[in-house]
Amino acid sequence: MVTSRYCACGAALALAVLIGCHLPQRSHGPGREPHRAHASEDGPAVIPPGVVLAAPADLVVGLRRPRHVLALSSGGLYGAYTTGVLDGWTRSGTRPEFDVVTGTSTGALIAPYAFLGSEYDANAMKLYTGVRTEDIFRMRAWVTIPFRDALATSVPLRQLIEAQISQELMEKIAAEHRKGRRLYVGTTDLRTKRAVIWDMGAIACRPCPEGCNLFRDVLLASSSIPGVFPPVPFRVAIDGRNQTEWHVDGGITAPLFMPPGVFATATDPNPNPMLAGANFYAIVAGKLYPDEGLVRRRVLPVLSASTGALFYAYCRSELANTYWQSRLAGMRYHVLALRQDADIHANSAVSFNQKLMTQLYREGLTDGQSRGGPNWMYVPPVLSPCDGDYARGGLRLRTMPPVPAAVP
Repeated sequence: MVTSRYCACGAALALAVLIGCHLPQRSHGPGREPHRAHASEDGPAVIPPGVVLAAPADLVVGLRRPRHVLALSSGGLYGAYTTGVLDGWTRSGTRPEFDVVTGTSTGALIAPYAFLGSEYDANAMKLYTGVRTEDIFRMRAWVTIPFRDALATSVPLRQLIEAQISQELMEKIAAEHRKGRRLYVGTTDLRTKRAVIWDMGAIACRPCPEGCNLFRDVLLASSSIPGVFPPVPFRVAIDGRNQTEWHVDGGITAPLFMPPGVFATATDPNPNPMLAGANFYAIVAGKLYPDEGLVRRRVLPVLSASTGALFYAYCRSELANTYWQSRLAGMRYHVLALRQDADIHANSAVSFNQKLMTQLYREGLTDGQSRGGPNWMYVPPVLSPCDGDYARGGLRLRTMPPVPAAVP
């Protein structure tokens, strides 16, 4: 019964994504104003990731020159792989202190620990290898779901985040923020259907309980899979007018992202001298391509396979996007993901199996400390919309040799 419920969960999510959503566009349509950034007294402007902007003063004031920028991707339980990579990187003795850390969805939950440094590796490891499904969500009664905003309640996840994000941890993040380091988390605003970036260091500088509650709410929203977990409300004031925004999983609009406001404009493509020679690291929570396998010719399996293909393709697209962003900024690009031949298969994105997550953590640990540090790729997996596949001219096919990995 439990397995069937998880399958139904994934199927419902697949149906919602395929029917109700589409990939976010990089430009606005004819006759429509572009999404506006909202500067506020509370902190920096909120800017959608992927938009190339000149650096406004309120984003870079107090920011020390970044030498190492880390982006952590979405990926559900595969976040256990990310925690393993960070731990292995620490053990290799080559892990730097990150000047800027960004995270979305599961990456958002790990980002505060990555930001504070290697002394928090054990906290991240325990979070991802000790958690159970019942620690994340509880399914609602099936008869009530048609009248609800989600299949499950996220109260257990909220309680887990509250236990992890203590006032002491907030004070440490605030102290690092004042030194010029930055921590960003992405969510998705359902009204605008755009990504929103939150300056978590600035939020941590606000006194508790206000700052603590907002910090935790942002992490909850960033990891709230739409349709499975309820959206998280935020009461905001824009130009003096109060309104409620509803935010969900940041991975819907940006599976990973560059820090905002630090790039040259399209009309002035000179590299930002602040970032010249810096390193950009992207850690993908999972594989770059879905595993192959037969799909039953039934509605739910077809929808599930199609949605999986969409999410993987979108992640590869964002890796290519951040590659060109880093090149524009004069940064050195690095990316790492779970090896494609790893024999790890999750039955559901929302089934948190401890044995599986421990296996993922160990894979990450191995990848993080190999050869004196992570075995990075220096270009994204693909630089074309067709994933580098050869065009077919018929039905008689042969396997092509793999393309050798690029070197820095």
